[in-house]
Amino acid sequence: MSAKELAMKRWLMIVLLAIPGLAGAQPLLEFRHDLAFQATTVNAFASQVYYDRIKRLAAAGRLDLDHALLVRIRGLIARLRPAAEYERPAAKRIAWEVHVCRKCDENASAMAGGKLLVGEEFIKSISPSDDELAYLLAHEMAHVIAEHTREFATTARYFVGMGMKRDYTDIQHELDESFGLQLRMAPLYKQQELEADYIGFFLGARSGFAPAAMLSLLRKLHSDGPSLLDPHPSAERRLKQAQTMLEAAERLRLQGIPATAQSRTASE
Repeated sequence: MSAKELAMKRWLMIVLLAIPGLAGAQPLLEFRHDLAFQATTVNAFASQVYYDRIKRLAAAGRLDLDHALLVRIRGLIARLRPAAEYERPAAKRIAWEVHVCRKCDENASAMAGGKLLVGEEFIKSISPSDDELAYLLAHEMAHVIAEHTREFATTARYFVGMGMKRDYTDIQHELDESFGLQLRMAPLYKQQELEADYIGFFLGARSGFAPAAMLSLLRKLHSDGPSLLDPHPSAERRLKQAQTMLEAAERLRLQGIPATAQSRTASE
């Protein structure tokens, strides 16, 4: 999806939400269905990398030490799941897993297949309210349900030699090792971060979390200044997008998830 197409979808969604009752009873988000590589292949690769890291952290005595934080995060994810499954029914098959780590050089990350890792020090540094933490987690969950890892590899094929004939593992290793390829892929990375903000904003709002918390979270995440090597969009750009969506997100919070959809999700 191009940046122009994404912008048009955002404005259309805001228009839909501006009409009372029109958008409340139907999913609002759209996802790509033209991605290369099998989702099972991408998820299996991510799972192996994730569990290798989890085992190392556990062996070093740095995993899940803050039990209260872990329980808090898992509770918020449980609240966000129905919205993710409502917007993308295929998300019902995701086996979400989250751990917290200490002294692990981690903020918050999500891998394909629903594997999340959150750094204790990072959470302490921003002291988020439950609503702010929910939007942080919704952003990470958005990466998963939008299959951003798979999308990234799909696009990377066009920037490597014989890319259309290389398998997923080969492409992923190239992404991990080639700084030049990472630079060329930076525009897509920034677009995906904005899209995760966008999707996460709607997931959080549908789940009943105060939309204003998304803005306060982004302000807390504001860095001291831009970096040439930072692949994230600027804080100003992220805030501007969130401010544009704020009124629509508040309407969506009031509408929530239709009762019929919640009953259907609970019975499956």
